[in-house]
Amino acid sequence: MTTFDVIQKRNHEAVIFCSDKHVGLRAIIALHDTTLGPALGGCRIKQYESEDAALTDVLRLSRAMTYKASISGLNLGGGKSVIMLEPGQEKTPELLAAFADRVAMLKGTYITAGDVGSNTADLKLMRDITPHVVGLSKEDGGLGDSAILTSLGVFQGLRAAVKHRLGREDLSGLKVAVQGAGKVGYMLTGRLLEAGCEVVASDPNPESTQRLTEAYPAVRIVDGDALYHEDVDVFSPNAIGGLITEEIAKNLKASVFAGGANNPMASESVANVLHQRQILYAPDFLINAGGLMMVASEIENHTFEQAERHVLALYDKTLNVFEYADVHQLLPWEAARQIAVNRIVETRKNPLSGEAVSMFANAMEKDQLEPSL
Repeated sequence: MTTFDVIQKRNHEAVIFCSDKHVGLRAIIALHDTTLGPALGGCRIKQYESEDAALTDVLRLSRAMTYKASISGLNLGGGKSVIMLEPGQEKTPELLAAFADRVAMLKGTYITAGDVGSNTADLKLMRDITPHVVGLSKEDGGLGDSAILTSLGVFQGLRAAVKHRLGREDLSGLKVAVQGAGKVGYMLTGRLLEAGCEVVASDPNPESTQRLTEAYPAVRIVDGDALYHEDVDVFSPNAIGGLITEEIAKNLKASVFAGGANNPMASESVANVLHQRQILYAPDFLINAGGLMMVASEIENHTFEQAERHVLALYDKTLNVFEYADVHQLLPWEAARQIAVNRIVETRKNPLSGEAVSMFANAMEKDQLEPSL
C-alpha cells in the first residue's frame, strides 16, 4: 500500500511532510477535514519505531480531532502534527522554531497546540514565530493548562455513563480504576475522590504514582496489569492509546468504560467485546474534548469561565449520544461518530458554504469511514 493509498483510505485533505536537516526536523502535519473551519490539533513530539508508525499515528489522531471538534459544536476541523525524534535526539529551540515556520506556511489552515512531548514553554516559542498556536499559559495570554478542562469533561462523561448504565445520579461509593496518573488522570482522581469514589490506580512511572499518593493518600496503587483484574464499577483509561486489547476487555470487571485516553482500544473489535459484556463505553473523542474546547476558546477570546460552561455541557451531550445509540441500535462510539459526521455533511450541503459535497462527505454519507479507534 502506497502513502497515497493510506491517506486516501482515511479521506484526509492534506498531509505535509516537513524537513530541516540543519536542526534535525522531521515532522508530519495532517489535515483531515476543514469543512467546519481550520484544522486544530496538538503537536506530538516523540521517538517512533518507524516513519510508518508516525504516519499512522498522525492520521488516526487528526481524524479523531475532526469528530471531536464536530460533536463538540466547534467551528473547527481536525488536524494533528508529529515531530519524530531520532534515538538520542533532544527537543531544541531550533527544532521548534523550524516546525513553527512550517506551521506559518499553512497560513492558518492548521492551528497547533500542546500534546505529548510539548509544553506551554514550547508553545510560547512557536507563538513568537506564528500566531497559529493555542494552549498558552495564562502568563502568555492563554487560558492555562488544558488538562484542567479535559479532566472535567471526562468526569462529566463518566457521570453520564454511570447515570445511563447504573441509573445513579451520584458517584458516592463507586469503585473506579484509573489507568494513568499523568495530568488528566491526576486531576480526574481528585474529582472522583471529591465525589465520594474509591479509587485504585496504576502508572508505570513511579514519580507519577508518588505524586498521586502524596496528594491523595486514599488512592490505592497497583502494578501494571493488576489494574485490569480489579473488581470496579468504572474502568477509566487515561494513559497512552491502544492499550486495551480484546483479551483485556474480556476480563475487565466493570460496568462503565470512560476515560481521557485518545483511541484507548487496540482495535474496533474491542468495543464490540465491551458491548457484549454490557460494559458501557463512553466515546473517548466525545468525553475528552474539554481540552479542545478550552484551547478553541482562545481563538474566540473567551474566558475560562465560558469555556468551562461548554465543558460542563458534555454531561448532557454524552447522555444524548447514549440515547441516540439506543434508538438507532448502534454502539455508543458509532452513534457519536454518526452525529459528528452528520454535522459535517450538512455543512457541506449548505449552499451558503459555496462548496459542493466532496468525496469525503460522500464517503461519510455511505458510512465508509473507519472508526476512530
